[in-house]
This record gives sequence, C-alpha cells and structure tokens, in this order.
Amino acid sequence: MSAGGDDANGRPERPALTRDAATLLTRAAAGDASALGELFDSFSGLVSACIATVQADPTARDRLCSDVFTAVWRRAREGARASEPVLWLVEVLCETLGAQRELVRRPLGTGVLALQCPDRELLLLAAAGRFSQPEIAALTGVGESRLHSLLRDALEALGRRDRGVVTA
Repeated sequence: MSAGGDDANGRPERPALTRDAATLLTRAAAGDASALGELFDSFSGLVSACIATVQADPTARDRLCSDVFTAVWRRAREGARASEPVLWLVEVLCETLGAQRELVRRPLGTGVLALQCPDRELLLLAAAGRFSQPEIAALTGVGESRLHSLLRDALEALGRRDRGVVTA
C-alpha cells in the first residue's frame, strides 16, 4: 500500500483506505445508513482480524464485529471530525473490546487492550492487519520514527506483562 505522491498543498497524499474512511464517516454522521454498510465492507476484514487477535471465543466474534460497527454508527459524528479516521476506527474497536469483560480473551489480547491509545491500535494494525510500518504511518498519520518507537515500547510492555513485571 503506497501513500502515493503529494497533494496540492505539498503534503503526502493519504492512502485510499484513509480517504474512504473519512468520506464514509462523514456520510454516516449525516445519517446515511448505506455509508455504514460501505464501512463494513471496507473494514470488516480488519475488524475481524483484530477481534480474533484479542478474543478466544470464536462464537462471540461475529457479535463483537456487529457491536463495533454499531458503536461506529452511534459515534459517527465524532469519527467524521477525527483527523485520523482509520486510527479512530481501531480505537472504537479497542474500546468496544475492552468493554466486553465477560468474554474469554486470549492472554495476548488482555495485554494489548491494557496498552494506552494509540499503542494498542498501532500494534493491532501491525499484528492483525499485517500492515508494514510505512503503511501504518500512511494510514494513521503517525510518523515512521515515532511509530517505530511506539511499537517497540508496546512490545516491551507486553513482554514485561507476560513476565509478570509491573511498572508504574
């Protein structure tokens, strides 16, 4: 996935997925239900992969996917204002998963959801979305050097958690 060239203002052109998310969230915020369907078509694969990374119970995954897109619909006005719509969508996903306390999470999933925003979202884009660091940087607007640092720190935090090391 290449971000392409520069726009008319000399800024790097955003990936089509980012532009599509922004457009669809704006339409959904205006009450266009078909935009939610298009968001689902565009992002359900990523959402499902992220859910599978966190959630151990395969029967709960479809319901969780529906819950995520219901939350996106309810919060579409917020999403339409988000400067980074893909990052916002994954944030809604993480918040929805975090609110589902009764479900059986994978051990890694509990650790990922315990991370701060945007660390957990970026880590899910890398692990579940299988995006490269340049692709994640283009999708989210997080610079590559900062992204590298955030991912490294998130992985270290997961490692400490796995070893039972508690940090403040």
